[in-house]
Amino acid sequence: MMRFIAPLLGCAALGALAACPALAQDKVKVRLAWVAGGVDAPIFMAASKGYFKDAGLDVDIVDGNGSTGTIQAIGSGDFDIGIAGLGALAQAQQGSGADTIIAVAGLLQKDPTAIISLKDSGITKPKDLEGKRLGTDAGNFEDGMIKAFAEANGVDMGKIEVVMINGGGDRVALLKRDVDFINGWANPDGDKVAAQAPIEPPMLFADYGVNILGSSVIVRKDYLSTHAETVKSFLAALQKGKAAAAADPDGALKVLMEARPDSDEEGIRGEIATMPKYEHTAASEGKPYGWIAKEDVDLTISLLEKYSGMKPGLTADKIYDGSYLPAN
Repeated sequence: MMRFIAPLLGCAALGALAACPALAQDKVKVRLAWVAGGVDAPIFMAASKGYFKDAGLDVDIVDGNGSTGTIQAIGSGDFDIGIAGLGALAQAQQGSGADTIIAVAGLLQKDPTAIISLKDSGITKPKDLEGKRLGTDAGNFEDGMIKAFAEANGVDMGKIEVVMINGGGDRVALLKRDVDFINGWANPDGDKVAAQAPIEPPMLFADYGVNILGSSVIVRKDYLSTHAETVKSFLAALQKGKAAAAADPDGALKVLMEARPDSDEEGIRGEIATMPKYEHTAASEGKPYGWIAKEDVDLTISLLEKYSGMKPGLTADKIYDGSYLPAN
């Protein structure tokens, strides 16, 4: 009998009865930005390895349909913790008044957006874009980042022919040589093109002065004020999940496929392999997983104000608070 009673007495004696995972679990509803992918491997590894449970958390992970939807779901209180682009959160704060939400960690900090061209295109540096044809959809063009890339690198957009292409047909147009380059994610968009024809090394916008912070952990400020320890425990477990995924990518793939068996296994494998190179910027390199440099937040805000029409006034402290991450 004492084998079962002693642990309970130990918890009570420490005044930590609620912290004993076997006795009480803090239920946490998490909404991803999109359908689960390689970027989410640390979350699923933390769940599979029992890191959330060990921290006293009962975590329910639900797929999303975009950062905007996740931001809305967090704002309405349907979910406790979300994964969404920090840039999207900044625009939501200024555009629709979603100032009740804040980011507490950054999972993808280096924007994978890049110039993608075929091997014999003659495009190896930004200036080479002049006189060429850009294939892009309206959303990619209107977000202003291709214009920011051009301005930051002395490229005259007036010398580029813009060809609007609907519904992801830009890769097909590039392969058919109907256009000379596209702007998409180096991974996986560049990988998909490279599987069909040799490409030049993608020119990452982030390497040329244009970087919008991506997938981040977001919470409502009122939830944070009453569940600070829950958020800290979640982030600590997430960091352990990241370490486990890095040490065993095949295991991370297995865990994700077990959780989402209808996923594209080879696509997920590729994402798990490539996403780590987007987890830090030069300013955050060497810092713990999730840590964001203020200068990167400032750059994101300034780019969105200048090129995406976001109204001015947002400051880094209103959009990001890194104090809930473990101090390691």
